[in-house]
Amino acid sequence: MNLDEILPSSDFSERHERLVKATPDATWQAMLDLRADDAILTRLLMGIRSLPALLTGRKLLSDRTGSGTFLENSPIPVLSLMPGVAAVAGGVLQPWKLTGGGQAPKLDASELARFDDPGWVKCGMDFRLEEAEGGTLLTTETRITATDDESRRRFGRYWLVVRPGSGLIRREFLGIIARKAEQS
Repeated sequence: MNLDEILPSSDFSERHERLVKATPDATWQAMLDLRADDAILTRLLMGIRSLPALLTGRKLLSDRTGSGTFLENSPIPVLSLMPGVAAVAGGVLQPWKLTGGGQAPKLDASELARFDDPGWVKCGMDFRLEEAEGGTLLTTETRITATDDESRRRFGRYWLVVRPGSGLIRREFLGIIARKAEQS
């Protein structure tokens, strides 16, 4: 299942791309091998975002990434892996709540596409690989769809604050994957 099937439209989105001077196979393997520990800026930003949870004794967002691979420990679950083509993750969140919000239901791709309980945003993110002249075009897209107007307003205010950091995280991932693939 791809991102268009899970979240065909979005209230908020961002997309980033990078030409990787390596084959799609090498790029795919580098993406699979991406470790949370490789992404220093990401861990820093997630740590800052986790401070309210830490102060209230809740589980830290940065703890969810662990020391394993990013896809194994993604804060939102991986829903679909199409080897050599795309990885899609998605889930529901209440990120505007300082301590991370309520316990999100565990949903597969079809359930996420249909989910409409008020008070949440549906989040989808993918990495796509496409053979290109000179290597592989690696893209990542993030889409957010609110389940109701109030959640859309709340997330909109949150997005104003976190969007620059979100973009930095995505670009850091692309850079790490590119370096690993080009070194292989």
